[in-house]
Amino acid sequence: MTNLTNRAMTSRASRYRVPFALLALRAMLALLALLALLAGCASSPDRVWYWPHLAPRVSESMPRAEYNRVVFDYAWKLTDRNFYDATFGGHDWAALREKYRPAAESAKNDADLYEQINAMLRQLGSSHLEAAAPDAVRIRKKAREADVSLLGYLPLRLPGLIEPVVYEVTPGGPADVAGVKRGWQQIGIVIRDDPDAPLREGEIVRCMFYDEHDAVRAVSMTTRATPALGAGARGGAGAREGAGVRGGAGARTPGIATLRPDGVLCLRFDSFDAATAAWVRAELKARAHAGSMRAVVLDLRLNGGGTVSACRRVLGEFFSASKTKSATAATTAVATPVKAGVFIDRRARPVAMEANVSRFGANYRGPLVVLVARMSASGAEVFASAIQASGRGAIVGMSSTGRTAGAVLMSMDFALPGGGELQVPVRDYVSASGARLEMAGVRADVDAPLPTVASLRAGEDPAMEIAAKVALGR
Repeated sequence: MTNLTNRAMTSRASRYRVPFALLALRAMLALLALLALLAGCASSPDRVWYWPHLAPRVSESMPRAEYNRVVFDYAWKLTDRNFYDATFGGHDWAALREKYRPAAESAKNDADLYEQINAMLRQLGSSHLEAAAPDAVRIRKKAREADVSLLGYLPLRLPGLIEPVVYEVTPGGPADVAGVKRGWQQIGIVIRDDPDAPLREGEIVRCMFYDEHDAVRAVSMTTRATPALGAGARGGAGAREGAGVRGGAGARTPGIATLRPDGVLCLRFDSFDAATAAWVRAELKARAHAGSMRAVVLDLRLNGGGTVSACRRVLGEFFSASKTKSATAATTAVATPVKAGVFIDRRARPVAMEANVSRFGANYRGPLVVLVARMSASGAEVFASAIQASGRGAIVGMSSTGRTAGAVLMSMDFALPGGGELQVPVRDYVSASGARLEMAGVRADVDAPLPTVASLRAGEDPAMEIAAKVALGR
């Protein structure tokens, strides 16, 4: 860009070529974005293609205060232009910029800078509104996943317990390698050499746990970007020989399929994407062909959302195309739209959300249960709401509140100067029953118990047992 600017200053012809090149580049990017919109029908309660923006440039040679100001102001500007609520929830958005800008300008590093940006964004009280520092973006890209963990285990706070309990351990992750197991209780905080520095890959951290015998265990782990279990990880809990499990050790799949002895097919996946949609269809078709499936339970307890197109595809697998006869008496299958709510932008323009019913799909019409939890968010909530509103299946909830997360907005990721990213919600969501799910969530039809330390250590899943019983009509 510097060379082009110098030429424009010394050559009359270049002065016209440079703007033309920029306009051509913008037009090409806009066309690609438009094609993506048409092909993917937005992207998600989590991700959506939008008109591209050319971010201002920064460099490490810039004074830190100037660098911070450019990043902070651009994050504010993107939110100002794209936030789904034009009133910003009644907040004075310009005043919030002036309040947090001085501390952002004086930040000594990216961690402090992004803390101030997020402190400003949190004032709006919205989900799907967050800035990720360059280090976090690099870790996600390296793991090729939106949701990654550097320690490879998921702690869960249970009612009545002060310390969090290990709910899940990702196979092959740092915690798994160190011997951490489900049901262990974490004692205190993670011990690090420099607790004030951002957590980085390759760092050795120390944790204290109560193990399955309630003995104190000191564990050292080397941090590494680890995908979530249901988002492309290898194997999974319960992936054992002879248990009717697909996606076991060594198999890299978008989820885990388990055919229980009672004939209930449990499909667990933690995100909605193209690979997941194809996997769900293949599993349903394969089990239907084998004739061993009596009911289906979709385990979305740790599903945080994904793309709208994939959510529509998975939803469509549980409806069938209607059959019609033409004038020649030939019978053809026609996909009937299944309403799943609407997304609404800041100008109150609605975009319908419909199930993508295909005559080539699984068209599964048997008993269906969707198992959710407080951690089920975004696309998982849209999916559960659509199933509930259509009467297609029952919602079983493993939550102390009986509701899902209540984080249902369509958002977009924008690149920030210096390598960071900003996620901004660009559309609100109203369910097919007319309910706004943001901050409210989906209320389960049937409540299921939360796990206990004992059930986790024993490998039991009380909520899944309730879901299976509901699916079989017991």
